[in-house]
Amino acid sequence: MYTWARRFIVPALFTTSCASMLGCIANIGGLDDEEESSGPGAGPGSGPGAAAGTGGGGSTGAGPGVEPTVCVPGVPRTSALPRLTKAQYDNTIRDLVGIDSQPSSMLAPDGVGSVDQRAWDGYKTAAETVAAAVMADPGARAKAIPCTPEGDGTACAHRLIDALGRRAFRRPLTDEERGRFQALYARRQELTETGSFDDGAQLIIEGFLVSPSFLMRAEINETPEGEHFALNSHEVASRLSYLLWGSMPDDALFAAADADALLTPEQILAQARRMLADPKSRGMVKAFHEHYLHMGPGTRWSNIQRDPAAFPDFDASMVPLLSEETDRFIEHVVFDQAGTFQELVTTPVGFVNASLAPLYGLDPAQFNGAELVPVDLDPTQRSGLFTRLGFLVSHSGYDRTSPILRGAFLQKEVLCADIPPPPPMVEGTPLPTDEDLTTNRARVDAQTAPDACKFCHHTYINPTGFALEAYDAVGAYQQTESFSGAPIDTRVSVDMGQSVVELDGPVALSEAIASSPEAQKCYVRKWVSFAYERELNSEDSCTVDELSAKLTQGGYTVLDLIADLTQSQSFRVRALQTEVAP
Repeated sequence: MYTWARRFIVPALFTTSCASMLGCIANIGGLDDEEESSGPGAGPGSGPGAAAGTGGGGSTGAGPGVEPTVCVPGVPRTSALPRLTKAQYDNTIRDLVGIDSQPSSMLAPDGVGSVDQRAWDGYKTAAETVAAAVMADPGARAKAIPCTPEGDGTACAHRLIDALGRRAFRRPLTDEERGRFQALYARRQELTETGSFDDGAQLIIEGFLVSPSFLMRAEINETPEGEHFALNSHEVASRLSYLLWGSMPDDALFAAADADALLTPEQILAQARRMLADPKSRGMVKAFHEHYLHMGPGTRWSNIQRDPAAFPDFDASMVPLLSEETDRFIEHVVFDQAGTFQELVTTPVGFVNASLAPLYGLDPAQFNGAELVPVDLDPTQRSGLFTRLGFLVSHSGYDRTSPILRGAFLQKEVLCADIPPPPPMVEGTPLPTDEDLTTNRARVDAQTAPDACKFCHHTYINPTGFALEAYDAVGAYQQTESFSGAPIDTRVSVDMGQSVVELDGPVALSEAIASSPEAQKCYVRKWVSFAYERELNSEDSCTVDELSAKLTQGGYTVLDLIADLTQSQSFRVRALQTEVAP
């Protein structure tokens, strides 16, 4: 779109009830800035490390004096105007008009609160760029424009407005909105250089992409349901699609919403199960587990270096393979095997090529090319997610293993143990290398023996990490220390929250994690927070308790868990926007 014409798009589309477009974006529907803001968390389509608090679940959390892990029945207060995250924006543009060029690179970083000038400028630039790309690409143009213009193109423009508008806003247009876009096309002579149909169509597309109803997943229906507002079917459809796909609804979900057939838990569950069978759900499951494992750019998984003298079989080209293998393993268990959390932690399958084969003790000559292929690993040595190369290598040091990194992660992130950070004065404590300390385990125990470290390390962290000493710093299985030849001892007593488990080695540790109620509940907690795009609150803890009980029974697949995230009351209704106590 011609840059000079962009000044006229906003006034032509929006009423004068807002002091400025920033006000319209942040205040559509009469909601104030506080109501638009949402709490932190990483949600679907956000990816690890992204600020995803713009999602639908941002809440004020538990009330004063209430622990968020204690169930208090109710519906949390959430944002009625969550903005699309950058990842959701890209996915939605792809599914809406067929442009898959990551236009979110032009947007401001994800954040919470009102839209500022930087964010608004980004939205305008992205909309202009995408609209131009649609008109220049025959496939995208055909996806966006459902007709061939005749005469002055008005009839086709009106069809474009109805068809694209319904999908862009994720609901039917109101008569007022339809009239605004029709008037925009009627003014194309003054707003564009040529006044042609193409210029007018591009103006319409750009207008939809800067509209609050596109940029926000508005939930403003006020039909009462008890003490709450019930979401209408189009709002539920949007919640479903952004939870499960990180994108807009498809035709089947739009049809269900149009038929007002997304009001009951049974109707919602049927759609959720259908959507989980769609390949688009695999991206969401991948994003969750990368969040669960702290994978992604700027993490331990992306910044891996090893001593080439100590580990000649490892080089930098293998680093991306570690993440790819982990992703493939998770997809295999969750989708191909319809597996459970327990199977995710215990399945002895790897995805291997000639590069990774030596680290798994396999003959590289048996693998052709770079493609990762499924392999049954030795079940006495490998058992599930935390015995895959990616986790082991990313939680090791340059020239040795790190029981502290491995144990701390499992305790804090997998068992949800509440372990405080180390005191600042102990950071950088050197590892003892006395001659009588012939194993890495003995050295780490001595390193963490001071009173400031001993309780947390010797009770929780070290024993958990010592069970994984059977793997070296590149994830290869080992039974003796490379620097001394001393046998490696993996017998430990691991605190699992409600019990201390005596076990020997990584396979036994994986089995203990799989059967641990703490690990199961921790996994559910992270799913609830991720799916609802908010920090857990006391109301969400009721959902956690219910789903954890199902997971503990066994046979409850990861896909069952995801589908049941749509069955909570808070998925179908929203709280009244009442005053929050200071």
